[in-house]
Amino acid sequence: MTSRHRVPPVLALATALTSALTSAAVVSVPAQAAAPVLPVQCEVGAETVPAWDDVAYDLRGTCGVVRVSADHATVTMPAATRLVLEGTGNAVTAKPLLDVEVTGAGNSLATPSVRSLVVSGPGTTVTVAGLVELAELSSTSSTLTADVVNLARLRGADAVTARKAYRTRITGSDNVVGLRRADKLVLTGDRNAVTVTRGRTTLRDRGDANVLDLRPRRRS
Repeated sequence: MTSRHRVPPVLALATALTSALTSAAVVSVPAQAAAPVLPVQCEVGAETVPAWDDVAYDLRGTCGVVRVSADHATVTMPAATRLVLEGTGNAVTAKPLLDVEVTGAGNSLATPSVRSLVVSGPGTTVTVAGLVELAELSSTSSTLTADVVNLARLRGADAVTARKAYRTRITGSDNVVGLRRADKLVLTGDRNAVTVTRGRTTLRDRGDANVLDLRPRRRS
């Protein structure tokens, strides 16, 4: 049974505030002083939950499930088996992740790789330096930028940019997709814009008013 390890840093905040008040009696505090960074130790088999708004979290150790329910928090974390972003306006920087689910709005995530990415929260920004094995976007105004995507499914109205996508299926409408190479592209949605700049692409377009720019392979 997985326990739930919440992270409401009462003692850490109290210590930081006490220290700040003590220092204020001697030295004036800058008007835009940065919030303290709170270290959090992940526990194996526990769910780590950063829950306080407007706090910078530094997660350490071996993380299992990390569930960010806070709003406008900054989270730096190691690799994890699962990351869930429920709050809004959070910025997360992580090591490689297995499963990621984003339900809150306006979150951003940067990571080297993701096995499974599911985005339903609008206005999400995801940057992956390497491989995304599976990406499912069903939100609005979200963007995914990656090096390689094995399978991309676009069910909302979002944007994807990648150097290489092996299989791309667009069932939503008003998506914008920019790829350097794409092996297979299937569209059933409408008013999507897709650009593939190199290579040959197997295309099936059953939607309406889609704008496609699929350039043929350059011959030497």
